[in-house]
Amino acid sequence: MLRSYLRHRQFLFLWTAVVLIIFLFLQYLYWYPLASIGYTALIVVTVLAIITAFDYRSYRSRLNQLDALEEAWISLGREMPDTQDPLEQRYQQLILKQREILTFEKQKQLTAQQQREELVTMWMHQIKLPLASLSLIIESLEPDDILSASHLNEMKLALMRTEQYAQTALKAIQIENLKEDLILEPCDLGELCAEVIRKQALPFILKKLQLDFTPFHQTVITDRKWLGFMVEQLLSNALKYTDSGTISVTFQSDPAPHLIIADTGKGISAADQQRLFEHGYTGYNGHQDFKASGIGLTLCKKTADSLNIKLVLESEKDKGTQVHLIFPQSDLFFYR
Repeated sequence: MLRSYLRHRQFLFLWTAVVLIIFLFLQYLYWYPLASIGYTALIVVTVLAIITAFDYRSYRSRLNQLDALEEAWISLGREMPDTQDPLEQRYQQLILKQREILTFEKQKQLTAQQQREELVTMWMHQIKLPLASLSLIIESLEPDDILSASHLNEMKLALMRTEQYAQTALKAIQIENLKEDLILEPCDLGELCAEVIRKQALPFILKKLQLDFTPFHQTVITDRKWLGFMVEQLLSNALKYTDSGTISVTFQSDPAPHLIIADTGKGISAADQQRLFEHGYTGYNGHQDFKASGIGLTLCKKTADSLNIKLVLESEKDKGTQVHLIFPQSDLFFYR
């Protein structure tokens, strides 16, 4: 530490030595007695030694503070050493700012890791249901039995739900780097909706729900894969919470192009509507349906925000739900 201090103050010692030599040389030129010159040098060196001792004590104390601060770097439990040096104060401000950024990034990573762990846990619970359904169907069959149409449909539905849950888990991981994955290009919204509806045909048949869909053609600038995922999630939610009646998928161009997915299902209470897009929130309906994870609408909201699509949900308890996907005008399109 002493060596470090000497290097830190070497300019001061060098400058003091130069000034002292110049002073002694001037005294010698004016024929001052050698004893007087020696006493002067001794006084200067003594004062310098005293000042250096106090300064070294302060320097050592500050180094010890910095060592202790290094051990508590992330906790922010200690303050930086006091200083009156403007340059050092500026360095301390930069260090504290950097520490704040590092703390924020660490907390962000911990939150993301926690969400991933929650997602894996929920996914494991979700995936058990269709797999258990498949197991029960297979166990109920005798070796010589031929699969009935109802058994076959139930197996198809279980496989479809397994695929959906796996896709949701994958999208939840990919959405952290969504901007890097986006491919913006013209997309026929009507064809995309028809494709998603065809994939969901089996639940419509098994639950005997009516579909209100008029084919249309409307080009939007978007990422087809992520928009398809979002529409499929919203339609799947409508099917999950509708036991009878109609599910409609309609398009309107006035005042702005927007897609409406509506159902006549359970509806959502006003209290739950405020928090539906929060991570993991399932609300009253989710508590009644143990398969609900609360992740689907959160992913839809994040996807819509990245695609610059306004997601609006309107619902009334026991009267159904409408979800509006409002697209930006093509000449004003941008994404975040």
